[in-house]
Amino acid sequence: FDVAQEFMRVTLRLVGETLLSSDVTSEASEVGEAITVALEHLIHRTLHPFGFPEWVPTPRNRSFQKALSQLDRVVLGMIASRRDGSGPKNALLAMLMEARDPETGEGMSDEQLRDEVMTIFLAGHETTANALAWTMVLLGKSPQVEQRLVKELTDVLGGRVPTMSDVPKLTYTAMVLKESMRLYPPVWSLARRVVETEVIDGVTLPKDAIVFICSYALHRHPDFWKDPEAFDPERFAADAPQPVKGAYLPFSMGQRKCIGDTFAMVEATLVLATVLQRMHLSLVPGQQFTPEPVITLRPLGGVQVVASKR
Repeated sequence: FDVAQEFMRVTLRLVGETLLSSDVTSEASEVGEAITVALEHLIHRTLHPFGFPEWVPTPRNRSFQKALSQLDRVVLGMIASRRDGSGPKNALLAMLMEARDPETGEGMSDEQLRDEVMTIFLAGHETTANALAWTMVLLGKSPQVEQRLVKELTDVLGGRVPTMSDVPKLTYTAMVLKESMRLYPPVWSLARRVVETEVIDGVTLPKDAIVFICSYALHRHPDFWKDPEAFDPERFAADAPQPVKGAYLPFSMGQRKCIGDTFAMVEATLVLATVLQRMHLSLVPGQQFTPEPVITLRPLGGVQVVASKR
């Protein structure tokens, strides 16, 4: 089966239940397909900025509008079901609904809530699922790393389901995930607007220019990483030399650093620990694992595996 698709389903369920207090499992396939269409459209617009505007009913634009309508239906349905006050008060959606503008005292409109929830929806599951999928690819090619990882899971968990209190103890698991995100950062490129004209290394960056930073290339740059193409979780050991500041950007950095970085690491650690202590996922031979750079970095065509019990 395609483990990349299954990770998409489980992370969608997790972000729905933990952040939005909604079970979207039954709509996972529809949501996943709509997100794929939306992300492919966005990267196409980025690479072809002078194409037809979105109001022109081309086949691509019509597919995009249909995908947006599907996502709107799911997200606005969550909002409507929470307007009556049902659901946990500590879920992020409930907190957003209770938030008030300090000057006007007004709450968010459904449209504002939709935009916030959509961001959480997209950023909160697609990226983590891709990180887990690439981790399976790397572990499948590195049996010694997998053996050490499974030993840590056995020593720490002893067969029980991992909990939040176990996360700080799963140090090698975190190292594996960090190294996986170095080689295959879920967000492979970042964009920033230049606030004031700057000159960097003799190059003038004019005000309001858009600068793209390719973290995929940065994470493999030989000036910053020894043997950069190798999968080596030991790079992130506590006693290992730290990477040069700015050379490792899986969650960006500074003011615009991903607000969900801790959530993502905890989620990925717990999912990986839960799965791998119970089963071995071996890669189906003959696959080519090609990165597909849409807004996120997916393994093109998925990751076919065979599961067997430990």
